Amino acid sequence: MVLVGEHLSRPTYTCLQTIGEGRSGVCRRGRHEIFGTDIVQKTISLLGVPDGIAHEPRLLESADHPHIIKVREAQWDPDPTLVGVKAVTFVCPYYEGGSVLNALQDGHAFSIAQVIEAARNLLDALAYLHQKKGYLHRDIKPGNILLDPGYTGGCLADLGSAAQIGSDGCTDNNGGTPLYLDPAAQVTGYMSVRSDLFSLGATLTEMLRGRYLYEEIERDSISERHSQGKRALPDSAYDLPPEIPDPLRRFLRSLCHPSPEKRPDSAETALRKLNQLQVLPWERLSNNGFIGCWIGTWPTSGPLAKRKEYRVDTETEVRGKQSGRVKVTVRQRKPGGEWRAIRNRCDHVDAGDAKALARVFRTVERSAQR
Repeated sequence: MVLVGEHLSRPTYTCLQTIGEGRSGVCRRGRHEIFGTDIVQKTISLLGVPDGIAHEPRLLESADHPHIIKVREAQWDPDPTLVGVKAVTFVCPYYEGGSVLNALQDGHAFSIAQVIEAARNLLDALAYLHQKKGYLHRDIKPGNILLDPGYTGGCLADLGSAAQIGSDGCTDNNGGTPLYLDPAAQVTGYMSVRSDLFSLGATLTEMLRGRYLYEEIERDSISERHSQGKRALPDSAYDLPPEIPDPLRRFLRSLCHPSPEKRPDSAETALRKLNQLQVLPWERLSNNGFIGCWIGTWPTSGPLAKRKEYRVDTETEVRGKQSGRVKVTVRQRKPGGEWRAIRNRCDHVDAGDAKALARVFRTVERSAQR
């Protein structure tokens, strides 16, 4: 990892490890020996995205937003085997939280609060990129969203596929990752700001659902669905867990709606709608799937010590008339108090009946918000 023109015996950067290698390029984690900070170098070919922002390094360098990754420098990669593919290596800060993809692969269960905060950051970044800089990102996906330690916040990374928005509000459909691609882009051949919103909505949905089984998804099936103007996966793949409040559910559904006209008209509009949502931010504390424990607080603002807490526990009954069904226990706790069961909120639901469990959460939310 030696830059052209450096003192070869004392390179500025040392390579620590390769952290990603795929179709879009190679990522390596390194260290800036002079500053004493960790960085990431990504090498990409400019031949793959003929209209990408990578061809305008000055624009990359000028992007100044707290939730868009900062490009420290860029250079033609000195590797002689890469000369023919016009390879450029970009140097960016290293994020301790890794990417959303890393978190999903590690089995992290994102809370509602974490996803909402990431969505705020990313929509603000997209509003800046679209309106202030006049560019579409065109490749929003879990691997291109970086996180702070603790998986809080979100930063938009990898602008290599970004392209300038034309006078008609569109760019060519070059680049992008099929699983998160706007289905309308494959039919029309063009992308718009609503295409970025679709990709973001699909990514946020995956954060709340858990990692898609990429290894079981057939690429030919995605291509066939896209050719018909459908999303990459069947509609059931975009369903959200029972604890997701209806306002957030509707918001995410609007972001990744198959029809562009059903999505918000801009990132700014989407951000305003998100900020208006009133949701009880449930957080799963144990287990996966239908059986587990969730806790939420209300109101969502003010000191935690002054908020009321709500808890939903589910467990499978093994005895009696309800054997095989799922027992749902709802509790609440006032600030400084003890947990107390809310008898008229407790219930039994059939195993796997997500709609019935969702109704329990909605009932608790309405009670809390009153």
